[in-house]
Amino acid sequence: MTTSSSNGVGRRRVLQTLGSIGAGAMASAGGMSPALAQAGWSSAAHPLAEKMFVIDGVAHCYNHAPYNRRIKRASANSINTTYSFHEACTPDAYRLTYEQWERDWQADEVMDIMFLESHTDMMVMHSVPMFDLHYDGLVSNEKGAYLKGNFPDRVLWYGALDLFDPYDEIIAKADQLIDQGADGIKFYPTRINFETREPESWLMDDEKLAFPVFDHLQSKGVKHLAVHKLVGHVGPRTAALGIDDLYKAGEAFPDLTFHLVHAGWQNFEETAALMAARENITAVMEGPMLFPLFDMDAFNKMMNVFMTKVDVDRLIYASTAVNQHPYWIINAFFDFQPPEGASYTLTDESKAKILGANLARYHGIDIATQRQKIADDKWSRAKAENGLREPYVVQRA
Repeated sequence: MTTSSSNGVGRRRVLQTLGSIGAGAMASAGGMSPALAQAGWSSAAHPLAEKMFVIDGVAHCYNHAPYNRRIKRASANSINTTYSFHEACTPDAYRLTYEQWERDWQADEVMDIMFLESHTDMMVMHSVPMFDLHYDGLVSNEKGAYLKGNFPDRVLWYGALDLFDPYDEIIAKADQLIDQGADGIKFYPTRINFETREPESWLMDDEKLAFPVFDHLQSKGVKHLAVHKLVGHVGPRTAALGIDDLYKAGEAFPDLTFHLVHAGWQNFEETAALMAARENITAVMEGPMLFPLFDMDAFNKMMNVFMTKVDVDRLIYASTAVNQHPYWIINAFFDFQPPEGASYTLTDESKAKILGANLARYHGIDIATQRQKIADDKWSRAKAENGLREPYVVQRA
């Protein structure tokens, strides 16, 4: 395990090492676009909605409540900067107040937001092992298991595994997640040590720590490993949030698919080179899929690299809902076209792959069959009768 023990680790350094979103990200983005600030909403289906089966690659059932904060200042700062993205991605009329947002989001209300209020057809619920900052990890395994167990036709679930635990506990937890139906595993490679209050980390290519866990998961039939990367990466000081360790991990486990979460946040060229070298790595664009709402220039730069140097069959849409509402994120991508003079094109077929067809393929889902499975559930019936429900209407009330 890699640790950092430099003296006087400040709040900014801790947040960077944790991978929390720094205030500088929003400053560089320039805030919400003027068009989005006054954007409206329609209950009518977008013209592309029937043509594309949307699987959200990362959705979260957060617990932002104050009682869930373990290291108070660091967790509060992390949550506050996350809320800034809610502000930047939500039109004025639909934005939640901090008080409405800062609470324990319940699994069933998240389902309604995803499937009643947007064109999402399925979601990958990512539990989160941020047990240093939040008592339940921020997105608990219990919520993920509940959603997967009760709504398997709508939910894929990546259970959270904490590699800072002792090995025997890791294996026992892994077996429990698999027994509960987890479709994959989610890792965080950084934390703040409870005793020293210093940041520490581990690497995906650690042959003594990580590889035995990957071996065990693979022996139990797990095929999908997702890892939080790039957000907060500032070079050698935060190597665990970089991507170099995925070269060796991808090579050592060719039958596992490694989902690089937050791909496109930064290091576009490096990510493209990694994916060219390792075919079992995907780019899960959690975070960058928000860019069209407040930083179109950054989105164009990313898409220029990914669409020309990365296999489009490995690009995966993710909204990070419900912090941001998926309605505007999906519709923005439906409407997106490369700027004049761009070196790439983006067809409806490519959009369909990114928005859901790629994940469907990875998880063995036949889209036509899946459409039939969900055609008569309560969310499909409600949308057929009334159209889309207004975003966050329950939470704002």
